Amino acid sequence: MNDLDPFKIFLELQLGLPRNGPGSRASTEAAFAMLPPLPEKPEIADLGCGQGASTFELLRLTGGRVTAVDLFEPFLDKLNARAEKEGVSEARLLPVRGDMEALSFDNEAFDLIWSEGAIYLLGFAHGLESWRRFVKPGGFVAVSECTWLTATPSPEARAFWDAAYPAMGTVASNCEALTRAGYELLGTHVLPEEDWWRDYYTPMRKRIAEMRATYGEAAEEVLANEETEIALFENNPGQYSYVFYVMRKRD
Repeated sequence: MNDLDPFKIFLELQLGLPRNGPGSRASTEAAFAMLPPLPEKPEIADLGCGQGASTFELLRLTGGRVTAVDLFEPFLDKLNARAEKEGVSEARLLPVRGDMEALSFDNEAFDLIWSEGAIYLLGFAHGLESWRRFVKPGGFVAVSECTWLTATPSPEARAFWDAAYPAMGTVASNCEALTRAGYELLGTHVLPEEDWWRDYYTPMRKRIAEMRATYGEAAEEVLANEETEIALFENNPGQYSYVFYVMRKRD
């Protein structure tokens, strides 16, 4: 068991969770409510969709088609299984395996681009700049991004995020970045602490215990790293969270 691939351990951990990042139906609804009325059947892209937690909310909230994009086939397999179970037609859901930084869609293909907890993989500003050409004139983008909520975080929190995501910004700096990228801000929504715990960190703690019992030392580095992240959030409340940024593409 000592030759286990750390990424496979991480993927197995994530596949056993209800969500693949902080969030909730309530927060998705709160962000969606900031949008003006969309077309009757909007074209929507859910980028970095994971297992589809936000994908199925978007299907519920609209009468449109959601193109769900993720790089990892196991996530899309779970998304497809849920779609089959819930009777979602191919006319409404198009799963696509792809890299968010190398999308092959036509320009101005989507009324709305949605992405929860994934734009950091490209960087907030770069992601918005890269995706802008896929948005119809006057169309919309909504993303959640890990964000500093204080100018004076603890040394522990600062050291962790300087290593994990050194480009992490504040609400103010991210609003400036999205304006420079060619968008008009419609609103922000800070995810509450419960969005980190209920469907993410609490089941993750249980899953870590199960995987530690199964794999032992072979998985310890990955599992311990996840526990460190959980403890950091627990010990530094209110210092950072995911924040939804809802915006309109400027002409």
